[in-house]
Amino acid sequence: MLKKFIQKNKIYSLFKSFLPKDTTVSTDASFYAKKDPVLRTGKPKVLDLGCGAGNSIDLFKSINPGICWFGVDVATSPEGKDRRRSDGKFETFDGMHLPYSDNYFDLIYSQQVFEHVRYPDALFQEVVRVLKPGHYFTGSVSYLEPYHSFSIYNFTPYGLMVSLKDAGFEIKELRPGIDGPTLILRQMLNAPEKLERLYHKLSLFNAVVNVTGFLFRLTPRERNFLKLQFAGKICFLVQKKGRGNFAGNPVPAD
Repeated sequence: MLKKFIQKNKIYSLFKSFLPKDTTVSTDASFYAKKDPVLRTGKPKVLDLGCGAGNSIDLFKSINPGICWFGVDVATSPEGKDRRRSDGKFETFDGMHLPYSDNYFDLIYSQQVFEHVRYPDALFQEVVRVLKPGHYFTGSVSYLEPYHSFSIYNFTPYGLMVSLKDAGFEIKELRPGIDGPTLILRQMLNAPEKLERLYHKLSLFNAVVNVTGFLFRLTPRERNFLKLQFAGKICFLVQKKGRGNFAGNPVPAD
C-alpha cells in the first residue's frame, strides 16, 4: 500500500531522477565534496561560500593538501567575526556580488548558508558565473530546521530545485540530510554541547524510514522520497552547464 502511494504521488515523479540510490541515515554538506574526483590531484581552486570561521579548510586539505582554498562571507557574519584562522584566502562581499572572475573555481561549496541570504536567486546566478563550465556546486540548505543565526528563508525541496534550475544549473542529486524532528528537538533542548556530535551523526526519523522501507520493500529512492518530506536539511549536487576541463562524477550513473 505504501509503495503504491509513493509511486502514484506526482511529487515523487518530479523528484525521482534526483533522489539517491542508497539509503544512508544521515548526510551533511561534505558528502559530495569528498567524492569529487577533480579535487584528488593537482591544485584545484575551491570556494567555501559563506565560510564563517573557515573550518572547511580542514575538510578540503584532508582530501588534497594541494587544494587552493578560498573563503568568502559577509562582513556581518557572526561566525566570521569570531574567526581565528589565517591559513585561507579570506574575502568579504556584499551578499550578492562575488569578488572573483568568471569561470574561476573547480568546485564551490556552501554549508547551511542560503537560508541566511537576503537575495538567494541573485547569488545562485553569481555562483554560476564564477564556477568553471562542467564543474560542481554542492552543499546544503535548511528545510524544516528551526530559525537559527539570523536565518531568513528555508527552502522546500521544490523551491530549491526551481531556484537552482532558474540560475542555470543542471541538478544531479537532492539528498535528505538530518531530519527535521531531530533538529526541532535539538532547538528545544538548546543544543547541549555533549549531544552535538550525536546530532550530526544520528537521524532517528531517517533510521525509522529505513526500517519501514525494508518492511514494505521500498526502493532506496522511495525511502529517500519519504525522508525528503521531513528533512531538516537538504544536501544538493548541481553542475554548471557547458564543457570544461573536467572528468568524473560524484554520483554513479544509472
